[in-house]
Amino acid sequence: MSADQIDERPAMTTPRRALRPLLPAATALRLLLAGLVGFGTAAPGFARPRAMIQTGASDGARRISMGVGKSTIIDLPEDAAEIFVANPTVANAVVRTARKIYLIGTGNGQTSLFALDKKGNEIASFEISIGRDIGELSQILRAAIPNAAIQTRTINDTIILSGSVDSAEDSQRAVDIAKGFAKQANSTGGAAGDGGGLVINSLTIRGRDQVMLKVTISEMRRDIAKQLGISSSSWGALTQYNPFGINGALSANTSGQFFPGSTVAQPTTSALNINSGNGLLATLQAFERYGVTRTLAEPTVTAVSGEAAHFTVGGQFPYSTGLLCSSAASGTSGTASSSTSTCTAGAGFKDYGITLNFEPVVLSEGRILLHLATEVTDLDFTKAVIIGGAPTPGLIVRKNDTTIELPSGGSIATAGLIRQQSQQVINGLPGLLNIPILGTLFRSRDYQRNETELIVIVTPIIVKPVAQTALARPDDGFTDASDPQAWLLGRMNRRNAQPTNPQAVQDYRGPRIGFIQD
Repeated sequence: MSADQIDERPAMTTPRRALRPLLPAATALRLLLAGLVGFGTAAPGFARPRAMIQTGASDGARRISMGVGKSTIIDLPEDAAEIFVANPTVANAVVRTARKIYLIGTGNGQTSLFALDKKGNEIASFEISIGRDIGELSQILRAAIPNAAIQTRTINDTIILSGSVDSAEDSQRAVDIAKGFAKQANSTGGAAGDGGGLVINSLTIRGRDQVMLKVTISEMRRDIAKQLGISSSSWGALTQYNPFGINGALSANTSGQFFPGSTVAQPTTSALNINSGNGLLATLQAFERYGVTRTLAEPTVTAVSGEAAHFTVGGQFPYSTGLLCSSAASGTSGTASSSTSTCTAGAGFKDYGITLNFEPVVLSEGRILLHLATEVTDLDFTKAVIIGGAPTPGLIVRKNDTTIELPSGGSIATAGLIRQQSQQVINGLPGLLNIPILGTLFRSRDYQRNETELIVIVTPIIVKPVAQTALARPDDGFTDASDPQAWLLGRMNRRNAQPTNPQAVQDYRGPRIGFIQD
């Protein structure tokens, strides 16, 4: 048929008699008006109906859940004259016949739908919940994490993940996939909001691993102090403004630490005294001291993957917080009153010792993500302050706070320090101490050198419980000495005692530690 030809075939029409039993004219008019006012028309992106819901005359309110942009068909038991949707922005009802409703999800939320007959009686009612269509999300999760049992639900714009996974890494992967799915759904106009919806992680990890962490903190300190020269008691008057006088050059205490600022504590040797008639006293001072300090701390603690653990070994030392004074009035009636003050020393306590905090997370293939914080604090009496007649020591602190990832049984050095410090002071009579050779009689040399080397090694291990007999205790094999051995031989324990789990003990036969040569 050409474009200019007219099709004179009669149009296909339905006899009016066939419509009367199906839809009365008044009912059709009311449905038409209701569709124009309350229902609207189908959206351009009208989806193919995914299901058909049939209701009976005795059915009460039923629940319908579907995704945004999805649709379903509702078959009514009798002709409906009015269809009412509480929130048209959530769901849209399109009526084509008196007994068939096309329900389309248009937005996240909940609403209600009522179908009434021409007398206003309720035919059927529905509670409708429109959310994200997470069927595709469930398929993606099953493909990405095949060994997991994950259930997905939605509440408005929120995705809830529940079920169980094998590891914390699988749990985090599921959350990342859900967040990406929510963000993509928002970008395509499926739901309102910016930046993606909220994801609630209710996944549980089945059979969580336990991690034992061993931290080794090793430190070596070597100290040298030397003093050699001739000093005179009269130099103090000649050099009273000299801050480097022999009486303030070097100091030592019983702990083996040296610092400038006061005289040497008792070790000075006066090998030669020269006393002239005018009161000049010359003293030959010679002193040499070496010290080695070794610090080794190996705290070990075990925790479940994903849980934090805390371990502390140490104590507290008191320190003065100052004086607290209070005044009180005294005197009798008729006499002048006087006030008296009473002062008491306040005290506080400071922690010292070894502290270990860590939180392990076992990843796939036995790798461990570890957040670690260690602290070793020692008392330092070389920096003590006398308060109220009692010395308050200082503190030597080593801290390490880091996050690392390594396999089970692997070790890594998380921190280290090498420190060298030397100090040399020459004291003497101005002018004369610079004379070659002869100037030795008018000067004194004080020398101090300190070396420190520190390293922190971390070793996490995935462990499992074992029998108690497989574990060794520190007191294995220890037996108190008998009374005759204690009285006659001065022993505190029996030497023939054998440990429960004997192990080979090797003596250390390495090189000597320390340095003496300059």
